[in-house]
Amino acid sequence: MDKEKIKKATEALNPTAEQKEKMLGAILEKNVQTPIHRLKPIFVAAIFSCCLFATTAFAAVYLGLDMRFFNFLKLSDNQQAEILGSGAYTVDKKMVDKNGILEIKQVIGDSNLTYILMDFTATEGVALNAERYRFSDCNVLVDTYHDSFGYGFTKLEDENMNDNKISLMMTINTQQSLAGGNIQLSMKNLDAASNLPKTFKEAAEVDPEAQVFKPQIYGCWETSFKLDFEDFSRTYLLDRKITLYGYGATLQSVAVSPISVTVKIASPHVKELFAASQSGEVEYDTYLDGFPVTIHYKDGTQETTTYLTGMAVGDNLTNTIVSVKKFEKVINDKEIQTIEFFDSVIMID
Repeated sequence: MDKEKIKKATEALNPTAEQKEKMLGAILEKNVQTPIHRLKPIFVAAIFSCCLFATTAFAAVYLGLDMRFFNFLKLSDNQQAEILGSGAYTVDKKMVDKNGILEIKQVIGDSNLTYILMDFTATEGVALNAERYRFSDCNVLVDTYHDSFGYGFTKLEDENMNDNKISLMMTINTQQSLAGGNIQLSMKNLDAASNLPKTFKEAAEVDPEAQVFKPQIYGCWETSFKLDFEDFSRTYLLDRKITLYGYGATLQSVAVSPISVTVKIASPHVKELFAASQSGEVEYDTYLDGFPVTIHYKDGTQETTTYLTGMAVGDNLTNTIVSVKKFEKVINDKEIQTIEFFDSVIMID
């Protein structure tokens, strides 16, 4: 982080007396029907406290994290933003095609999950108002990575659904970290579709044709850049004997970060384990996690990866399974006490 960003972050988190006066004045100007001399001191303090909270939230930008990550990951406090922002890498690369401009903005990631924030701007007059978008032909190459991976795109919250701009989050699930590698992206044709139904009942009531991705903008966008983000996972090497679905296996490691938990397993029964872990659809486009983990927090609460949200891949040649789990919101990995995986409990220090 450069000195200018540190200076801005420090100012945001510790405003001077002059800055405090300006912030309070701005609030009171908006509340013109409540004269300042009638405000009780405790009410003024309450308003000022709210102002400081908002200021620290926006300090996430100065600390390196784009606010769209703040919203996408459902960060609950600025401390989480600081942790993720400290490892974020700003790219700011622009690819121009006659039918649109694609900009790569920022990257964060851990040992098995990489997020790439991007903006797309179509030509003037083209409305990007569909609920889902993706690139129909996407080639991803990372010079330091040669194993299997999965990727997808999520359209972020859109302030103006009828303009020509959208923001997308690209998710890449991998068996090892991509940090430090050089990535080449080649993406063709922006496709659009409506949202998928959430239940079998909804699926029977909506037009299935609308859920199919169809090209909206034709073009090709290519670029390359270094994945210079910081991998903030903590990996626990275990080599522990466990039993999965009645089959013997070895829990090799568990990697924990605020955005994912990854388990790596070795077993000569990879094919049988995958067959036993399959549940089929429990709801429309929703599948149970065949290799779930339960996180136990220090305050007594817990959460389980009930549904498959990341990636599970098995390799019959190496007799290994890698299962990456994402959560609805960022997890407080510093407050984890134990992680439970089948008949094994891992202490987290």
